[in-house]
Amino acid sequence: MKAELISTVFLSEKRKNTLLMLMEEPATVDEIKDSLTGTTSAIMAQVKILLEEGLIEQNNGEYRLTCIGHVIMKKIKPLIKTLHVVQENKDYWDSRNLSAIPEPLLDRIGDLGEIMVHEPDLNHLFEPPKELITSLYNTKNVCTFYSYFCPSCPKNYSELAKKEVNYDLILTRPVYERLMEEYTEQYNTMIKSRNSHLYICDDDTLKLGALSVTDDLLLIAFFNKDGVFDHKKVITFEDSARKWGKDLFLYYKEKAEQVK
Repeated sequence: MKAELISTVFLSEKRKNTLLMLMEEPATVDEIKDSLTGTTSAIMAQVKILLEEGLIEQNNGEYRLTCIGHVIMKKIKPLIKTLHVVQENKDYWDSRNLSAIPEPLLDRIGDLGEIMVHEPDLNHLFEPPKELITSLYNTKNVCTFYSYFCPSCPKNYSELAKKEVNYDLILTRPVYERLMEEYTEQYNTMIKSRNSHLYICDDDTLKLGALSVTDDLLLIAFFNKDGVFDHKKVITFEDSARKWGKDLFLYYKEKAEQVK
């Protein structure tokens, strides 16, 4: 791709967002204006450039991507999504050990979309974020992985078992053994539920702190590059993020053994 064409896409937020909008469906200039910020003249100036570069075309008052425009944007959109995820929280990603993510999913990290980084204060260091607690209360399906012992896990997941919520819970062996030995009542409730399934993961190379996927939320926590779990967690409500999280969970589930 020529440098001029790359510049056409990336050197203007209005042009980039117009192209992303037109990937979904054709739009009039008024619809483009309503979606973006700016005056009609400012929007039209960028539309004119896109027309001249052959990335879009006009038909019956609507603008749409040309065939070439669609091909280019299909390749560029994943890069735009990835840059957005990384740039918005660059300090966080720079400090994370991401070896826990297999390469195909690392390539799709842009699917996380709009994220927030939850960093609890000292008074709430071992408590799950309120967003997760709210989601667990309302969800019908949960997939969770823990490589550390979460003090609220026995209570939360025994309550889910009582409500017959569908969930898979993967624990590393030390965490599983502590749950079984120290929280017998909650453990038995979880085991007896027909809709709850426990798994044990023995793979010490899996460097993920925690992962939870509910009907409306994805939470993921990584160790930092020093191998320390610092309780920082990523939370997102994007549909694409939850699909990404489920795929990551299945990757771990394939390495785990179900408790019978």
